[in-house]
Amino acid sequence: MVFLRNTVINSIPINNISAVLDPWIVGGTLTIVAITTSQIALSQMIMDRQQGRLADFVMTGTPYWQIQGAYLMGAILISFLMQILVFFIMYGYFVLADGIILPWTLLPQVLLTALLSSGVWTAFNLLVFSFVEKTTTASQLSTIVGTAAGFFAGVYIPIGSMPAFAQTISKFTPAPYNSALFRQLLMDPVLDQKFSGHLSQARATLAQHLGVTISLNQDLASWQVVGVMMGFLVVFVIFALIFSKHSRLAAISRV
Repeated sequence: MVFLRNTVINSIPINNISAVLDPWIVGGTLTIVAITTSQIALSQMIMDRQQGRLADFVMTGTPYWQIQGAYLMGAILISFLMQILVFFIMYGYFVLADGIILPWTLLPQVLLTALLSSGVWTAFNLLVFSFVEKTTTASQLSTIVGTAAGFFAGVYIPIGSMPAFAQTISKFTPAPYNSALFRQLLMDPVLDQKFSGHLSQARATLAQHLGVTISLNQDLASWQVVGVMMGFLVVFVIFALIFSKHSRLAAISRV
């Protein structure tokens, strides 16, 4: 991340670039944290399935959707708390290292965004893990998903530096919208200050390059990005419920 930050710094000749890039890095990192921590939390479900404990829960007569719901809520909580922890750790470092100001007034919106992020990625990982029966497979999937999401969220390289086809593919995943939501929240006040008046076009170009704004025929406003994220959440939950029968059969087979 430090290497990436230095590379981007050298390519953007504006004063006090840390005020722009520090929240940019935070926004992308929080997206990766939401993905990976929900995966780690849900891996307990795979372990329970593999060792037969999930079958024991099913045999008690508890509806399987309630069992899955318990794993889901636990993973959402863990993912949410980890995002908040990482947010304060990273901003604490940047406050000391670069002298930026912690955006206390934006904290309620950060909390809501982190909660939405946790819900979307936990539902996604629950859907993926519905077909997984071994912890080794879950670990391999987590590595693949985490690496791909890092690129799609514009964490490893700015989204504008990706090939056009990769940018198009990424828009079929929640990753760029998730990071854009965090980045719009944390970066818009700084960008508005640095690129006012006749520099508005330069601001729009930079925002698209860094993945602060996402374009689907036109640039999406924050409320539209939220709507896209909610759409992904609904789709993931519906498919997780549809395929829960497969997950339940896999659990029972361990009896």
